[in-house]
Amino acid sequence: MTSIRLLLCALAAFGCLGFGRKPFQVSVRFFAEARALDSDRFATPVEMRHPPRSAFIEKVPTIHERHIKSVFPFPVSDGTYGCAFQLDASGRLALEVVSTDRRGSSLVAFVSTKGGTHQVIDMVIDRTVKDGIVTIQRGLTELEVTAITKQWPGMGEAGKKKRK
Repeated sequence: MTSIRLLLCALAAFGCLGFGRKPFQVSVRFFAEARALDSDRFATPVEMRHPPRSAFIEKVPTIHERHIKSVFPFPVSDGTYGCAFQLDASGRLALEVVSTDRRGSSLVAFVSTKGGTHQVIDMVIDRTVKDGIVTIQRGLTELEVTAITKQWPGMGEAGKKKRK
């Protein structure tokens, strides 16, 4: 009797594995600049590009791919791409909080694909953002934009799910 229960529990556990969320093909994460007093347990060093300097970012992203509802990619004159990201309610709140509390510091965007991870851009936070849209102004590759548009619907198509 005990072995039958154990077998049924094992089968139920294996059956539940297929019901989880599908993994993302591309991840887009925004990290807030850490304060100078934060320890290495909470912050990691990074080289900022705008303005060029050494700084620290928080180890936990403020905004990540699960917050993204829709995207609007666009070409930039330097040959790269930019993309606006419409966030869900949780992401909108996180963006509003970081843009209010960390004014004057930076928000650093990282994009990860199968090809690797790279720091795309760091943006100085100069105003409070309440509309739930965060934009990477430049620095995305064509491969990254292709993966992003396959994963999320375009703005205006927010009701459609693309992740498959």
